[in-house]
Amino acid sequence: MKKKSSVDLESCITAAVLVIMLTLVFLGVVSRYVLHFSFSFTEELVCALFVLLGTVGSALACKRRSLYTLDLLTGTMKPKMKTIFSIITTTLTCLAALFLFWTSFSMISTQLKLKSLTVALRVPAWTYTMAVPFGLGLVIFRCIQNILQDVRKLKKLKEEGEAQ
Repeated sequence: MKKKSSVDLESCITAAVLVIMLTLVFLGVVSRYVLHFSFSFTEELVCALFVLLGTVGSALACKRRSLYTLDLLTGTMKPKMKTIFSIITTTLTCLAALFLFWTSFSMISTQLKLKSLTVALRVPAWTYTMAVPFGLGLVIFRCIQNILQDVRKLKKLKEEGEAQ
């Protein structure tokens, strides 16, 4: 059996974003203390990348099933009940992400109507805001994957229970 690689889209994006953020912050500090001149655009880009990191990182946590859970409740449950509980909590997470996904487009449309520009680089603000629905779309996708896996697992547990 082939071993699955843990390298995926979310991992690559978060690694790249972290490296870029680290580089920008380093350049900002060096410019401030060595050149005695502050690059204000570095702060703007780091803030925008932080939003991308947060949403894509949430999708990565969802994929790895490492979002916060109440182990106090699920730790004592039987496998079938634990799987049902997982389906319920993942569905709630997916619904919350769907709501935020939908409202993020409202924010983007407002920024488009107002022709909002960022302070330092003077680029359209919606370009940074697009990170929100992108990351939330990944969260929704991973939630749906997890729900389908849990439903398959629940069917398998049910078949095993009937076989006994």
